Amino acid sequence: LTMGLYRPEEASYDVAAVTASLDALCAIWNAGGAKCRTVDKVQGVRWFKLMWNASFNPISVVAGGFDAQTLLADADCKGLLLSVMQEVRRIGEAATGEPLPVVMGVDGPEAYVAFTERSEAPVIPSMLMDYWERRPMEHAVILGQPLQVARELGIDAPRMQTVYTLLKMAEKQRLADGQ
Repeated sequence: LTMGLYRPEEASYDVAAVTASLDALCAIWNAGGAKCRTVDKVQGVRWFKLMWNASFNPISVVAGGFDAQTLLADADCKGLLLSVMQEVRRIGEAATGEPLPVVMGVDGPEAYVAFTERSEAPVIPSMLMDYWERRPMEHAVILGQPLQVARELGIDAPRMQTVYTLLKMAEKQRLADGQ
């Protein structure tokens, strides 16, 4: 778990006091066996996480219901995943005004893909599980909001937009079917 402040440079509260509280909470969770860390700015970590979520989650659904390793085993699909990840990275870096952080030694799309490929067990994206269970998927947060940020910043993200459009249609059909 990674915790931090949202845009601390714009905060109207005592940043040091809130940071100390987060550090204390994280220490409690770590003492209980959870893995927790705090960061100065959580936005970069959020965009970093979106690189994986905005690519693997929707593509696992629109590609036909495959786990992450199966998607990566197909060269064309792997290329699409990397392209979406690069679009997310570009948007995230423009939105935060700085490079996305290195997390767990992963410094970008290619390293994130390699990290996923090394997983011993198949990785089933949560959006695919929602799709299988006929639950509404979190596409508005994972794709819609980042695409809105891209539009506001004048950044073109055609692959993300295409995947988002197809995902919404797949969800509409799946929820309507009730099968």
